[in-house]
Amino acid sequence: MAFWERIEMKRASQKAEESLPTMQDKILEDALFTKELADDFTKQVMFKLEDIEIEPVLKADQLPESRAHNVLQYPSIAAQVKRSQADVRSSRLKIWGAAAATIVLVSSTLLFTQPSLAGMLRSLFAMDGYVDSGMENVRDMGLIQTSVASASNQGYTLKVNEVIADSTRIIIGVDVYDAKGNAVAGQIDYATADFNVYFIEKGNFGDVSYARRDGGNQSTNRIELDFMRGVLTDKLQLDIHIKKLYFLKERSVIKTVEGNWALTVEADLAKAKAQTLFTEINKTYETPGGIQIHMQGATRTPSGGSLEFTTKLSPEASRRAVNGQSGFHQLNFRLEDEQGNLVGDSVLFELNRRYELERWSGLNQWFYQFNNFPYDKQKIRFVLDSYVIREKSEASVTFDPAKISAEQPAIFEDSGDKLLLHGLQINPTKPGSDDILATIPLGGTVNNEISKDKWIAIDEFGKEYSVHFAGGISFGTSGQFSLADAKFVIDDLDKRPTKLTLKRTLVNRWYRDSKWSFIIPQNGTTGVIPE
Repeated sequence: MAFWERIEMKRASQKAEESLPTMQDKILEDALFTKELADDFTKQVMFKLEDIEIEPVLKADQLPESRAHNVLQYPSIAAQVKRSQADVRSSRLKIWGAAAATIVLVSSTLLFTQPSLAGMLRSLFAMDGYVDSGMENVRDMGLIQTSVASASNQGYTLKVNEVIADSTRIIIGVDVYDAKGNAVAGQIDYATADFNVYFIEKGNFGDVSYARRDGGNQSTNRIELDFMRGVLTDKLQLDIHIKKLYFLKERSVIKTVEGNWALTVEADLAKAKAQTLFTEINKTYETPGGIQIHMQGATRTPSGGSLEFTTKLSPEASRRAVNGQSGFHQLNFRLEDEQGNLVGDSVLFELNRRYELERWSGLNQWFYQFNNFPYDKQKIRFVLDSYVIREKSEASVTFDPAKISAEQPAIFEDSGDKLLLHGLQINPTKPGSDDILATIPLGGTVNNEISKDKWIAIDEFGKEYSVHFAGGISFGTSGQFSLADAKFVIDDLDKRPTKLTLKRTLVNRWYRDSKWSFIIPQNGTTGVIPE
């Protein structure tokens, strides 16, 4: 199953962190996380458990108090196996046999409350899946929720296996089964699927805005919805309408099935909320370029956390900005630990920028969701590196296209950008084609992300042509942009003019003159926002 994520992911590992994996670890992983499970998998496991003493299943009223409260909420299969393996090493159970005889020990509750182990080994945390550190933290805290949501149509059943939910996001795993109850490699067609999230408060429903990310492993579809703002209620409901499935073999689609699968998933946020830390920051700063910042607070959730602040353009910055006080602007910042190591970065994909504009005041409310934000356990410093304001521009350069080349380029210089224009090329888009393409190859250095700026070209008769950027542009560790095979494409220009003016009318201007940083406070209140 193809997997795509905007955040930095890593493969799940059930190995001990303090040492290298043992032979037992390897055997356990191979047995549990093979990509394709044999039909007689459960029988094999039961045969290997034949000489192992397993405690009988206890009813809820027989469980110790700490376990009785969690009867319906298990950690993932991987976490259960890891815990059981630890029990083997320290308990009174019999010694492991020869390394050639693979012994797999799973908790008695898992063995006897589910129809088969093969079915249970479909998980968000399977070895061929990807998890982030926030998901691992939820698993270690025992906050993975189970769901009974399922839907059947066209001979296939979709079942929700695991649910991760807190105030910043919800993640679910969906498995596909055939008419015989066998798990199959079915992938949801997300382009035709519908997702709606509602918060439930005192019987009332309200919409929750989100951004969706999807992916998965060889057996489980992974659906993640990152909220645009923090959700403070205790319950969420996710309604999913799936209309098409793809079936895979060796990562290739072999069959497509259209149908109607409707799933309703309820998520309990109460336990996650009780372990969520709300920290007030209440710091203000105005950048030299005119962005007024009010840092409101941070939140540490089981699956990560969030940072919230407001920004507003000063009167002077509003005059420069496109759309005045409502003009677009943003902060570029990083988070680092006490050793200066990078914890997060607003430019990287592991952060998800969310903002809402209050148009009458020009105030922007920002909400950044993190998958790793342990500011309560270590000192994390917020560092403002730069900021962007979308501004009006009149910068231009005029040249004779016949007289410029790579050796004698025309130079466009503005707002820290120095672009070298290596001539004007007008050629067919391909040999024998009547379609003409006019381009200006580029060199030089750039301070701004010129691909997002607005450009026009004007010939000697005053006729305007739209211009767009093509090629590669990347953001380096030095904070500067670099070009690769870059060019301007001039639309509808099919003859070489005697004079051409290249003009930028809008610039996303990067400012690197800020000097502001602070340590995020490590205290706060649990479960409620500080007054």
